[in-house]
Amino acid sequence: MKTFRCSEIRQLAHELTMSPARHRLRQLSGILRAIDLTESDREYPYSFVCFHVTGYRPRRGEDALLSGKDLKADLVELMDVLTASSPLPADAAQGRLYDAESLAGRFRVSTKTISRWRQRGLAGAWYILPDGKARLAFTGRAVEQFVTKNLELVRRGTAFCVMSESEKGDIIERARVLVARERCSLHAATLAIAEATGRAVETIRYTLRRFDRDHPEEALFDRAEQAREIDEATLVLEAFEAGATSRELARQFNRREPEIRALLVRGRALRLAETPIEYIPNPTFDAPDAEARFSREATPVASGRGASRDAPDELLKRTPSDLPPYLQALYRTPLLSREEEARLFARMNLALHQAEALRRALVAKLDAATEDDVAAVESRLHEAGQLRNRIIQANLRLVVSIAKRHLFGHPSLNFFELISDGNMALMRAVDKFDFARGFRFSTYATWAITRSFARSVPEEISRADRFQTGCEELLVSTGDARTNDAGGEDAAAVAKEAIARTLRLLDERERVIVERHFGLGNADSGQTLDEIGRELGLSKERVRQIELKALAKLRAGLGDRGVELLAG
Repeated sequence: MKTFRCSEIRQLAHELTMSPARHRLRQLSGILRAIDLTESDREYPYSFVCFHVTGYRPRRGEDALLSGKDLKADLVELMDVLTASSPLPADAAQGRLYDAESLAGRFRVSTKTISRWRQRGLAGAWYILPDGKARLAFTGRAVEQFVTKNLELVRRGTAFCVMSESEKGDIIERARVLVARERCSLHAATLAIAEATGRAVETIRYTLRRFDRDHPEEALFDRAEQAREIDEATLVLEAFEAGATSRELARQFNRREPEIRALLVRGRALRLAETPIEYIPNPTFDAPDAEARFSREATPVASGRGASRDAPDELLKRTPSDLPPYLQALYRTPLLSREEEARLFARMNLALHQAEALRRALVAKLDAATEDDVAAVESRLHEAGQLRNRIIQANLRLVVSIAKRHLFGHPSLNFFELISDGNMALMRAVDKFDFARGFRFSTYATWAITRSFARSVPEEISRADRFQTGCEELLVSTGDARTNDAGGEDAAAVAKEAIARTLRLLDERERVIVERHFGLGNADSGQTLDEIGRELGLSKERVRQIELKALAKLRAGLGDRGVELLAG
């Protein structure tokens, strides 16, 4: 027995469930009539209800008074109870029947709103619908009766629309601005945002609380619902990097443009002050002539075989013209000689050493930091980043070479996923390599990449075996991508056509990330996830997630021969 608010209606429900089923339709009609006559702000004697439902008056000495609001909710429950165990046939209803979903679609509201309307007097009963399933449904008469009595309630419900993700993001951003600028509580922020957006106060409060629950590291309010510490300069910088102009930011943060520019400088300074810059130190970096010494041009060797810079790289001559752009670009990037390699590592770490020294000076006078102070640190970091990219690009062939060796005997491995993992290991190796020890970087990088594959390859094989659906015979060998005979050209053409066809499966953002990371299309060379994220206004982790999703689409589009096509 369901929960009733009035004990008299609970007793009546018990008595009616034991009455003959042939009286059920008349009882339901009486309940609908009683609901129609009941006003929420009045009281009604029990005899009034009993007479309308059963046609008889109770034989009791004292007639209890029932609250109209409670009575209406109990009568709705009574219809549910009387038909739940013995649903009525659909043809027993007069007019059209609506289940909760179809009724929600008619009024363009949610099914939760339909549930709330039931508590206000929307009566429904259980019917066997045409699909043969028993469901709670509402007759056309019951619906029209409810709408007539609750016109304003229905109008408010139909005016409500589901909040989009962009609206939620706007509410969160408004709250962050309020917290940073005014240190206001959850209640104050809710009222201000509700007034500005026209959304209900409870909707705003629920959205903010849910954001704090799902993102504890970015929570706007503490457990007492008071504002957490958020620096306004950080918010201004994030909005500026997302594409907002100084004028728009001045309007959003209620400040003048010179104040916004000052906040942008402070935001950049705070970002630099958060984390020390890591690099490989060297005693010579503090020498007065350190920069001149390491910037001095040594006699370069292009291929590491004693050739001069003007001598062509022999590998460039063997580059197949129709290779995928990413692999083709690798063969067109000259290798580094021992001298060039040592000089680039020295210059990169020297630039990072200088940037760290400037950063420490910046932290010491953070509140008085100027544009020139911040620009000096960023300039050194930019210089180090360019040198780092040059070293990485010159060693990408090494990743492909090691990845190819790991493909043999493992048909379940994906060639480009191996390259992606190897590229990440190569980047970490560049950051950890100590040039002063005199070893070639390729020796250290080979160990780092192989060690990375030793972890990732077994995981990939285990995952592939876990989800394998059969014992299909797959190709386990890959061709030499450097051959330039007719067969190599045909394979490269097929690979190029396959890549172009499958890239159409991706949406615009996925395609941009894949092309830039692997150097496809018009891209001159591959970019790191961090670089792509800065250009697109996304975090490095988010770019990685989008790339994994895109690669899954490409694998599905290329099919079982994808590795063979891409490897040549």
